[in-house]
This record gives sequence, structure tokens and C-alpha cells, in this order.
Amino acid sequence: MSQPGVETPGTFGLVMLLQLATLAMALAGIFFLDVRVSVLGASGFFALLIGALGALLSFAAALWLTRSGSGVGKTLRKHCRDLHPFFTRFSAPQIVLTAFAAGVCEELLFRGFLQPWLSLHSTPTLGIVGASIAFGLLHYASFTYFAATVLVGLILGITYRVTDSLLCVITWHALYDLLAITALARYPRLLGVSTMTKV
Repeated sequence: MSQPGVETPGTFGLVMLLQLATLAMALAGIFFLDVRVSVLGASGFFALLIGALGALLSFAAALWLTRSGSGVGKTLRKHCRDLHPFFTRFSAPQIVLTAFAAGVCEELLFRGFLQPWLSLHSTPTLGIVGASIAFGLLHYASFTYFAATVLVGLILGITYRVTDSLLCVITWHALYDLLAITALARYPRLLGVSTMTKV
């Protein structure tokens, strides 16, 4: 059995390979379909600020919902309990790199490429909705988790549309993932999950 912080061979590599495939799809779509990507928007500083505040607020909401006594909370706690052994193998630098890679690669694919491309061929609203559903499908673990991820995708999509800043949603996604993966790996009790007993 592996010790916390000692990653088993291939686990981290698989995560990075998946993110690399996501990045390759995003760059191919942007290049071959000539999609305009807005990186900074009006201001790089405000993009970072909005992204950081969004990440903190959404992580607080995720903690509250996961710890709640609702059926949704119970399902989310089960997912957290199932993911804990996977992420506990990651070292601190691997957690940081995983969160950063997810923020950059997934936002470049879903908000940077797919949302504007769908918007161009339909409407901005359908672009946001379509990219959010695709984002939810990539993270599908149950209908509850799918619905929660689609909601997050909608929020990120609207934020990208309003701020015109990929940096904003990358910051939001990466910081949220950093907080969530750290909690899953090192502090599962924050999420209402005991690693010794069923929730």
C-alpha cells in the first residue's frame, strides 16, 4: 500500500497525459478552425482578482454542499471518498501541477475554443450551454456530479463571455482545483469524509 504523498507509478503520468490530450484538441481546434481566443480581456489584474475570488467562493459553496445532509451532499461525499485514495498518492508539487494543467488545458478547450466556436455557429447562449454540457460530460461520475459540473461550466462560460478573459477562468479553475484536490488528498474531513468509515 502506498504512503500519502508517495505516488504510484503511472497515476500522475496518466493525469498529465489526459491533460496533454485536452490541450492538443484545444490547440488543433483553435488553429484549424481559426477561433479567436481572448486571453487578458480588459485588465490582467482584474482578471486574476475575479478568478481568485470566484475560486474561493465556489470552493466555499462546494464545501457547504458536500457537507450538507441532502441527497446531493451524500452523493458528493461518496465521490470524494472514492477519489481520496487516488489523490493521496500525489506529492504537493504534483497536486499543484495537476491543478494548473487542468485550469489551462480544460479552459483552453471548453471556454477558449468550444464556446466561441459554438457561439459563432449558433448564439452566444447556446455556445455557453453547449460547452458547459461537454465540460460536464468530460467529468461524468454520476448524474449529480454531471449536473454540478455543468453548473460550474455555465458560471465559467458566463464569466468568460462577460470579462472576455481566458486568464480569469483559468485562474478560477486552477485555484479551485488546487483547493479541492488538496482537501481530497490531505484534509478529507473538511469535505465531511471520514477515510475510516462509510459516510
